Amino acid sequence: MPKVILTQEGYRKLLRELKHLRRIVRPRILEDVMEAAADGRLEKNDQYWEARSRQVQVDRQIHHLQEIIAQSEVLVGSNLTASQVRFNCRVKICNVITQEISIFHLVSSIEADVRQGHLSIESPLGQALLGKKVGERIGFNPPGGPRWYQVLEIQMAGC
Repeated sequence: MPKVILTQEGYRKLLRELKHLRRIVRPRILEDVMEAAADGRLEKNDQYWEARSRQVQVDRQIHHLQEIIAQSEVLVGSNLTASQVRFNCRVKICNVITQEISIFHLVSSIEADVRQGHLSIESPLGQALLGKKVGERIGFNPPGGPRWYQVLEIQMAGC
């Protein structure tokens, strides 16, 4: 797995999720497996096989999170200036056609959630924004047709 760049917030979130899976979710599933296995005949025990399936899914999820955490590098942006759009900054942009204003926090694809304003630096818009300065215009061509934005403000996250 290649190196994963995360914000401090994203790293902490992954650690909390891993802790929750290990300490709460997996033990509950193991209890379900043991209860279902206590019935004896396993080959026709739907409860047992459903619990085992959940156990396998959670174990995979735990392993995946462990790999991400092991390969992660946490970047803290507080010592960087906000002269250009870069990883871990908040950028305010304006659609030059509709005048709609959006604010995004640029993060890794693992942390991305556009509904919460977390935009992946690997997304088409994220790629178009990287390196831009206040006042610059960017254009990109998503599936819905070309879009044009102007960078209004840049802040380093956590500042």
